[in-house]
Amino acid sequence: MATFSSKTFNSALYQSFRPGYNNNFFKMVYNYHAKHNGHFDTAVDVGTGTGQVAVVLAEKFKQVHGVDASATMLSNAIQKSNVAYHVAKGEDLGVIETSSVDVLTVAQAMHWFHHPTFFSEVKRVLKPRGTFAAVGYSFVIFEDHPRATRRIYELGDQPDQLGALWDNGRLILDNLYKSIDVPLQNVERHYFPSSIKSQFHTQSADAVAAAAATAEALPPVMSGKVTMKHFRNYIKTWSSYKNYCEKYPSRPDIVDLTIDAILKEENLKEEDEVNITWPTVVILGENDA
Repeated sequence: MATFSSKTFNSALYQSFRPGYNNNFFKMVYNYHAKHNGHFDTAVDVGTGTGQVAVVLAEKFKQVHGVDASATMLSNAIQKSNVAYHVAKGEDLGVIETSSVDVLTVAQAMHWFHHPTFFSEVKRVLKPRGTFAAVGYSFVIFEDHPRATRRIYELGDQPDQLGALWDNGRLILDNLYKSIDVPLQNVERHYFPSSIKSQFHTQSADAVAAAAATAEALPPVMSGKVTMKHFRNYIKTWSSYKNYCEKYPSRPDIVDLTIDAILKEENLKEEDEVNITWPTVVILGENDA
């Protein structure tokens, strides 16, 4: 997570171009919580970044706390009257009172944490039978352009591109958190699309593209339609891209080279819209009574 905490990380770009989470994710969390007789008073979003999840939670909960280790990210956080932001690590939630939280979320951040310490804090701050909800997503899929999916996978995975420049923890994410033990009750793991559950680093780029093309039509948690210009800027929010630019400042922009190749290969223009989906895992769990 060191890259996102850097003072030179472009958190404004992150806020503008990182994908959000659609209503299906929040419905899953709220329905799970309601089934366990949960209240909707206080929520905490850990690794909140610029507050994309926190501000949606604020529509349902009376008070929301967004916690992130990076003051740089929080400097561009979305403001809302019932959202308070705090600079703190996921492994040290001292800013949150014990047994005070109804729902704790962590979106696209759990892979950065030391998990035994993190879950000790989760169990401390959640109320009895409070809900834990994590979501993580891997390399994006172009629904109608499998060759483009293959190029993005290669960009993010191959060591001669960006594969060797991710911060520690990325492999845990690409495995869709299957290696993380969640020490809570009634744990559920949901994968979207359901055909993509395995660790991407054990598959060839062709296999990933083929799986995407034949994936079941399940309700997506993370999908949308964006212009190729928007997509180009999204890829530039990757931590590996920032690390690449710092390590190789004189080299051509590797993201621009990849996107330009996709545009040419797929006969697309910057303003053309494409349908994209992120392979996603949602983990739900209940604190001890």
